[in-house]
Amino acid sequence: MEFTYTAYTVGDGVVKGRLEAPNEAEAQAIIRTRGYKPLRIKPIRRLPALEDIFPSIFGVGMGELIRFSRQMSTMMASGASLINSIEMIQSETGNRVMRRVLNEIHHALDEGDSFSESLAKHSKVFSPLYVSVMEVGEYTGSLSRSLDQMADILEKDHTAKQKAMQALMYPVVIMGLSIVTLFVLMTVALPPLLEVFDELDAETPAMTRIAIGMTNGITDHWLKMGFGLVSLVVGLVLLRRIPEVRYWMDSARIRTPIIGSFTVALELARFSRTTAMLLEARVPLATALQMGRNGCGNLVIKKAIAAGEESLLSGHGVSEAFKQHKVLPPMFVQLLTIGEESNSLQRTMSDAADAYQKQFDQRLTSLLALLEPASTVVVGGIVGFIAISMFLPIYSGLGAIE
Repeated sequence: MEFTYTAYTVGDGVVKGRLEAPNEAEAQAIIRTRGYKPLRIKPIRRLPALEDIFPSIFGVGMGELIRFSRQMSTMMASGASLINSIEMIQSETGNRVMRRVLNEIHHALDEGDSFSESLAKHSKVFSPLYVSVMEVGEYTGSLSRSLDQMADILEKDHTAKQKAMQALMYPVVIMGLSIVTLFVLMTVALPPLLEVFDELDAETPAMTRIAIGMTNGITDHWLKMGFGLVSLVVGLVLLRRIPEVRYWMDSARIRTPIIGSFTVALELARFSRTTAMLLEARVPLATALQMGRNGCGNLVIKKAIAAGEESLLSGHGVSEAFKQHKVLPPMFVQLLTIGEESNSLQRTMSDAADAYQKQFDQRLTSLLALLEPASTVVVGGIVGFIAISMFLPIYSGLGAIE
């Protein structure tokens, strides 16, 4: 939240300025740390920007974040300073939101914040995992390498999401076009035929009556149906913000055939890759597990990993706690057991990440190969239904004329 403030200091007198803080109390604390006595603090109230309302459309996308990480890594590895690297990327980026974020990061660095602290102020762009990895890079003096590794993680996640969208795009488009075609034919082409059919005083075929009933139901109640669909989506989004409901939904998703195996493979690939990277940077195992857990999106898997953290902190092995959670595959637990026993957990986690990423890619390819013919069969059934519904009245009308 942004505030304007008026403050006083003996040396400068009355000063005015702006700052960002979570609340007014934090804003007062920040002003006092600068050596000022706050006189007035007022929040800046403004209409939300488009990127705040539609972050997935107008915000900083995954591709933009990957490019930022790659460019920062390359320039810093070439000897450029942190601030100069940010200035160059800011001048070249075409994303308005990213340009504003980089400008605020630049100001934060000028005021003495570390790179990770300046990133943490923009949680909508940089995830807790991203900030944690940068903090490790600053601590170990290998920020360029941390940026490059983070770009690798984001790129693999982005590629996996793109493949999933590609797998779903073809059947969704085909089904959508089929529904639109069905609606147009039933509302435009069929009614004139039915008027002629009624004049002949012939009985309407059952399949045609079903099609007409479906069409009338949609045309008469489309507003209610649209409102109900929007209400359902909004309700699910709001319910998902409740931790108990979100945990139940994540658990149901894991138990769902096909979707569950995809979810587990993708989450474990991300967790293993992040943990292996942190262990390679000499981060303690407990901290690496916590940071890797922050990168997971499924609460059920997060709970299982948290149990491993607690077991480690109490003096027991991680794999022993993982065995108690059925959501984690036996192969994954066995790999961790071998890694702990052989003191090669970093290599084991890296191998597990590669294995589960390949498993995800193979299952996605198989699903895509299955969806294409299945969607063709469904579309064929819809087209056949349309054809029969339209031609039956014609044949019946010819029979009535005879």
